[in-house]
Amino acid sequence: MSKKTKKRKSDNKLKSITLVATLIVLFLTLGYFFYKKSTANTFNESQKYQVKGVDISHHNPILDWAEVKRQNIHFTYIKATEGITHDDRNYPYNYKLAKENNIKTGSYHFYNFGVSGREQAKHFIRVAECRSGDLIPAIDVEHSPANPYSKDPIFVKSVVKELKVMENEMYEHYGIHPIIYTNTDCYKLYINNSFPNNPIWISSLNKEPSDDIKNWIIWQFTHTGELDGIVGDLDLNYFRHPFDELQKLQLP
Repeated sequence: MSKKTKKRKSDNKLKSITLVATLIVLFLTLGYFFYKKSTANTFNESQKYQVKGVDISHHNPILDWAEVKRQNIHFTYIKATEGITHDDRNYPYNYKLAKENNIKTGSYHFYNFGVSGREQAKHFIRVAECRSGDLIPAIDVEHSPANPYSKDPIFVKSVVKELKVMENEMYEHYGIHPIIYTNTDCYKLYINNSFPNNPIWISSLNKEPSDDIKNWIIWQFTHTGELDGIVGDLDLNYFRHPFDELQKLQLP
């Protein structure tokens, strides 16, 4: 075989490999694009749930709340505190701007396992605004690097015990039971049958909550939502009932 023929075959093989690699990259890119688009469209096109919300923390930038309001967002929950020492650095700014743009605003606390529920409640009450007309406060209960997963009955019992202490302290202070945010796994471990008086804010990604989850009132359905003019992924939510029912979630 001549050198020229060998070179031509080698060039053709290289072109084929390059073409296949390009098609794979294109396929993966388009797949990701349409996945993100379908997630965002679910939020915008739902016919069943019309009251829309976002929840944010310092993991998000400080939002352009005028742009958020323009896109028909009705409510927000903003992280205020975590554990007994952590204050969310973006909370004061996001809270102020959301209120200025007439978005129903609530504050939430990220609950730390193995830490005094009473001290966590005091920390939240000291930092969070929670003014009259705001949405009732929320407690975020989920696994994280700070909150290990364990089915050990003694461990689970201790998590529930301190959470009940925190919930009761907040109830005594605000005169209303806080919302409990959680996901399906943590609901089964810590919440079910232990907090019958609390509205539930359930994270169930891309799957509508079942009626097995008692008292659910807010559905967080994605962590990768998008809004025009807002940089980065957002947690997006639906309120289960018509807009007028949001008034029942307001602090007196």
